[in-house]
Amino acid sequence: MRREFGKISVWLLAALFLLPMASCGRREKLPVEVTVLPTATPGMADAASPAPTVSFFPDGITDITYYTLSEELETVEVTSPLNGDGQMTPKELVDFVTATMDDVSVTVQVDSVTIEDTSIVVDFKGESVPVRYANTRLESAILDALAQSLLDNYPEYAGVIFRAGGQAYQSENRSFDLNYIYMGR
Repeated sequence: MRREFGKISVWLLAALFLLPMASCGRREKLPVEVTVLPTATPGMADAASPAPTVSFFPDGITDITYYTLSEELETVEVTSPLNGDGQMTPKELVDFVTATMDDVSVTVQVDSVTIEDTSIVVDFKGESVPVRYANTRLESAILDALAQSLLDNYPEYAGVIFRAGGQAYQSENRSFDLNYIYMGR
């Protein structure tokens, strides 16, 4: 009896360790759930009725496609799960993308991200990468990653403008006019 209990214990322990490994690498698509709140009907007060909203992602998880730097400091496309409500402002996206660049020891500092007409304006701190301390290849990879990430995730905007220290973008390698659209549709 004691010997069989030992065999069962060994098999259970083996199963406990192997089960998580067996599921590694599998990625299940989350079911898409659409919830539409009713719009106002005649007789309902407009102030009391909420605007229709659509929720696509259960439990606040969604996939986001963005661009970042590889170990070779080249621009690469990444699809990653994003926790939250599925909504992200352009500033939050820029902060997210620049944080991923820290993984390859590239620290990009952004002062602000604003909207001007139909463009997204990214203003870098004047004495940081990519404005300073970056060769042409690294600077291009950073600018491309940010611009492509913004355009892919915000189709309502026509272009991305880069500035440095609130002025026209002027780095050690490049110079753009104040409203120069670096990348557009």
